Amino acid sequence: MKCHAFSLAVALLAAPLIAHEGHDHGDGIGTIITTATITGSKDHRYVTVPGWCVPPNGTNMGSLHGDLAIDKDGNIYAATNGEPGIVAFDRFGNYTKTLKGGLAGMHALTVVTEGDKQFVWGAQVGKNRAVKFDLEGNVIETLPNEKTAKLEGGMGGLTEVLVGPDGHIYFFMGYGSKKIHKLKPDGALVKTYGGKGKGIDQFAACHGAALDLRYGEPRLLVCDRENRRMVHLTMDLTWIGIYGETGMRRPADVDVKGDLAVISELEGRVIIVDKEGKVVSALLDNPDKQQWGTNGVPADQLHDKAFSSPHGVKWGPQGQIYVSEWSKVGRLIALYPIKK
Repeated sequence: MKCHAFSLAVALLAAPLIAHEGHDHGDGIGTIITTATITGSKDHRYVTVPGWCVPPNGTNMGSLHGDLAIDKDGNIYAATNGEPGIVAFDRFGNYTKTLKGGLAGMHALTVVTEGDKQFVWGAQVGKNRAVKFDLEGNVIETLPNEKTAKLEGGMGGLTEVLVGPDGHIYFFMGYGSKKIHKLKPDGALVKTYGGKGKGIDQFAACHGAALDLRYGEPRLLVCDRENRRMVHLTMDLTWIGIYGETGMRRPADVDVKGDLAVISELEGRVIIVDKEGKVVSALLDNPDKQQWGTNGVPADQLHDKAFSSPHGVKWGPQGQIYVSEWSKVGRLIALYPIKK
C-alpha cells in the first residue's frame, strides 16, 4: 500500500461501504482487514484501514501474542511469537524490514528516547528477561543483571516493562508472581510491590501498563486483567485507587494520550476512557462471545467488523489507534479518527 492510510480510508468512506467480511486469502497470511468499517460513538468515531501492515508478498507474519511500538517518526514495530520476532512498517502501513533475530516472543514493547537515539525495551516472557534493543534489533542491554539481586517470585511470567521519566525501570510479572518490581537505571532493585489477590495492593494478573501523565505527578496505570479492573499506582508503587469501571472485559493493555486512555479488552473490544474513568467509546465490539479471549479463531471466521482478542494497543501520532490481536493467524488493525 503506497498511499497514505488515512487518505485511503477517507476515499473508501466516500463510496458506499461494501458488506464484505475479511477472509482467508489462501496465501497463508490469515485474515486482514479488507473493508473500511466505521466504529465508535459521538466524538470518538474511527474507521479501519484495509490492507494495513501486511508483510511482503503475502507472507505470514506469524502467530501474535505481543505488542506494538511506535517510534518518533510514526514507524510501527510489531512483536511476533516466532523469529525474527520484530516486523517493522512505516507510518503508512507499508512493510519496511524485519529486525535482527533473537527477539521472538516480546510480550510488551516500549520505546524510549536517550539523547537523539531511540531504543525499545521488550518483555521477552519466554526467556524470563527484559531486553533493550535499537531500531535495527541490536541488543544493547538485558535485565536482570548482576546488580538486580534476587527478585521475590523470580523472573518467570514477565508481561510488561516500563521506563519512568527519571529512568527507573518497572517489571510487571503478570503471568508469574503478580508482583511489580522497581529497578534503578543500572538494574539495582529498589522496591517490590503486590502479589496475588483481589484486594488493595494485589493483582490477579498485572498484565499490561502505561505511564499516565494526566494528573500532575506521573502515575502508573495497570491492567489487572483477571480482576477485571484498572489500577492507578504512584511511581513509587503505592496504591492510589481503581480507575474507571469494574467488571471489565479482561483489560490486557493500555496507552495514554492527552486526556484519554485506550484499553484493549481481551474479550472482544477496545475502549476509550476519559480522565474521570468514563468509557466514551467502544470500538469493533464483538457480539460473538465464542470469539472472545482466544487465539484459535480460524481465519475464515474472523471478520472486518469485530475484534476477537485485542492484546497490544498504542496511540499513533495523529490520534490513530493501533491494535495487535492475540491470534494464531496474526492480525494487526489500524483505526483512524474521523474528524468532525
